[in-house]
Amino acid sequence: MTSAPTVSVITISFKDLDGLKRTVESVRAQRYDGSIEHIVIDGGSGDDIAEYLSGCEPGLAYWQSEPDGGRYDAMNQGIAHASGDLLWFMHSSDVFADPDTVTQIVESISSQGPIREIWGYGMNNLIGMGRLQGPMPFSIRKFRAGWQVIPHQASFFGSSLVGQLGGYDLDFGIAADQELMYRAALLRPPITIPRVVCDYDTTGVGSNRHPREVVADLRLLWDWHGHYPLGGRRISLVYLRLREYYMHYMLFWERVFGRMSRILRRSPRD
Repeated sequence: MTSAPTVSVITISFKDLDGLKRTVESVRAQRYDGSIEHIVIDGGSGDDIAEYLSGCEPGLAYWQSEPDGGRYDAMNQGIAHASGDLLWFMHSSDVFADPDTVTQIVESISSQGPIREIWGYGMNNLIGMGRLQGPMPFSIRKFRAGWQVIPHQASFFGSSLVGQLGGYDLDFGIAADQELMYRAALLRPPITIPRVVCDYDTTGVGSNRHPREVVADLRLLWDWHGHYPLGGRRISLVYLRLREYYMHYMLFWERVFGRMSRILRRSPRD
């Protein structure tokens, strides 16, 4: 009988004790026949975090609380300490959707090929936004054009594939998770699971970005890889400028309707 694959859950954190506790409790609540090793890389948040991590019972597979080079350096350090067949990055404050998430994902992908060589994603429940995230089906053309954002916390990666990719590129910036998944998609398409697998905290910096920054990331992704959604660089940059205008337009009306909604909620009833 083949044993269930080991899943390495890698959590990065910084000055978020309450969120870290929620994430650790979520991992420990998983009903999984195989082994789940939980690795926590904290950026040196202070004595309260170190005391909590050292006191976890049973103990974590690995933890550290010391300064690092930022989120993606921390994630690469987590990869270096992982020994599992499947890697899952669950940041502090994010939690699995339910106790059967890991079991059901492993069952869904086990027939898709050697688990160490595949990758894929499910869907995020965006806490505070009232909607789900997770493009189904995946399209590399739409991903390259910026119309599909893959939910990182809802994604899982075979350890051999991560080794082949070489981890996260520290020079890419805040969207290095999307850049790594683009490289993964160039090697093989992701397995998509139409199931909510993660409750995602949307208060982080990666979820609240100005359209100008999002557009800059897309342009950098294209230039780094030499792949442009409309074939040539010049016409693709024209498209990108129009996309930025569209994002500004949508953001403006989102703010207007949000303000109107708040005013109406405060208005006295008839």
